[in-house]
Amino acid sequence: MARVSVVVPVHNVEDYLRECLESVAGQSFADLEVVMVDDGSTDASVAILEEFAARDERFRLVRQPNGGLGNARNNGAAVATGEFLAFLDSDDVLPRHAYRMLIRSLDRTGSDFATGNVHRFNRGGSSPAPFVARAFGRPRPKTHITKFRGLLVDRIAPNKLFRRSFWDKHGFRFPEGVTHEDIPVILPAHFLAKSVDVIAEPVYLYRLRETGGLSITQRRLEPKVLLDRLAAVSHVSTFLRRHRRRAKRWYDHSVVAEDLRYYLNVLPHADAEYRALFLDRVNAFLDTIDPGVLEPLAAIERLKWELVRRRLMPQLLEVIRFQREDLNETVPVEIDGRWYGDYPWLHDAELGIPRSVYELRQELTLWAQLDGVRWDGDRAHIEGSAFITTIGAAREDAQ
Repeated sequence: MARVSVVVPVHNVEDYLRECLESVAGQSFADLEVVMVDDGSTDASVAILEEFAARDERFRLVRQPNGGLGNARNNGAAVATGEFLAFLDSDDVLPRHAYRMLIRSLDRTGSDFATGNVHRFNRGGSSPAPFVARAFGRPRPKTHITKFRGLLVDRIAPNKLFRRSFWDKHGFRFPEGVTHEDIPVILPAHFLAKSVDVIAEPVYLYRLRETGGLSITQRRLEPKVLLDRLAAVSHVSTFLRRHRRRAKRWYDHSVVAEDLRYYLNVLPHADAEYRALFLDRVNAFLDTIDPGVLEPLAAIERLKWELVRRRLMPQLLEVIRFQREDLNETVPVEIDGRWYGDYPWLHDAELGIPRSVYELRQELTLWAQLDGVRWDGDRAHIEGSAFITTIGAAREDAQ
């Protein structure tokens, strides 16, 4: 029995599949079982899978009618026999030492799974993936999401190596027939684990496709993609209400600040039907969370969500336009000793948006800069500046 089982779902990726499988075959950690799941491919992917199965006894081919990524992963995991379990998307690739780094860490710590940095790549080269960069700034062996909340962004499956006993104990299965199938599995796994190892080195290379269909990100205006995202985050929020109530609040904040923001900001490009769907379904989710999770947001974001809650779509679209085109040139205003964003409808009595929505909080940060140091005899002259961001100063030494 191999120590590591790698499940590779495959559906019509003939342009990328060979590079993907070669990256697995060439791993410096060789004690592998590779379960290739042909998910009803109709292109040359099938011939490539048969070739690898014939030439390398570690590669097993499983065939099935097209059932989607979640279904193929579940079926591959069901027949995998390794002590550890990994998932690899068939258009991406692995750095040579990926599994060696992951399994060495788990052997040292005994953690339930290890997760590593992700880089994105295309023909122009590779670079850290921005969506997870802050989670992998340094190694964190034997940590936990409740100790390091940065792991909230680490919600994809392929950059991880799971201890199979942990996977089976909790009966993890990917939802089928949906997008965003990783979220309902990976985030609960983070909370259920006794400990997790964070590897700062890249263990996964995510392909930026230059040909082929639209990515999930590009498909944000599809109603099904929005509904699948809401179902995924609602699943995790409900899980936390049952198992980690104290963590639910800060998870819900991350959903509003990150997950749903991506869909909110594309509303100017949506049709009326999608906008109505957004207001209905997103407000239904917001009804399930503590309104206080909106408070830590920047004032411009609080204003947008205030308008979402009031279902004021024309005003919401204007604020999105304002943020994109005018925000950087807008000067804050002082009212009764407090600073507010001079954003649309601040002074509109008819709309009656509470002034607190506009109050600047984390926007007002102290910034300092040292410009120079010179000696005049035994006296040092230090020159520089310090100010509060966004407020500025009318003249030198005004503050």
